[in-house]
Amino acid sequence: MRRVRSLWDEMRRIHEQMDYLFNNFFSVEPFVRNNLLLDNMSENKGLVTSNYKTPASDIYETDKEIIAEIDMPGVEKKDIEVNVSEDGIEVKAEKKHEASIEDKKKGMFRFERNYSGFYRCFSLPSNADPNKATAEFKNGVLKIKVPKLKIAQKKKKLLEIK
Repeated sequence: MRRVRSLWDEMRRIHEQMDYLFNNFFSVEPFVRNNLLLDNMSENKGLVTSNYKTPASDIYETDKEIIAEIDMPGVEKKDIEVNVSEDGIEVKAEKKHEASIEDKKKGMFRFERNYSGFYRCFSLPSNADPNKATAEFKNGVLKIKVPKLKIAQKKKKLLEIK
């Protein structure tokens, strides 16, 4: 016997689709053409970025450099990857947690894995020099400094009007 779909079934289906769209909308930066850290790493093929959170970040500039301070609590320095190019900066950190419990008397064995992390990318202004960028990780905060290029002041010439 074929089940007749009600109006509520259709509303539930639309609700599930909307949840899916909103949950996945912010999972990857939509304006970055090449997510180099996510796409080009052989170990991360098929990586689901929904487990990645956008870390709290402060990005500011001084007269000499652009500075990004990114909070990454619970992450170790060896798990952070930073990619700097003329287009911008990408930061990815992955936290891995594995736990196993074995009780031979009860015939129980359990092995759990949890992968999550942080992902953030942002663009750089045209006067940034990505070749001289530096990064430092201290007390759960990643600090990236990108020096600015010295652009010579354009010479002006006052024209005499005839």
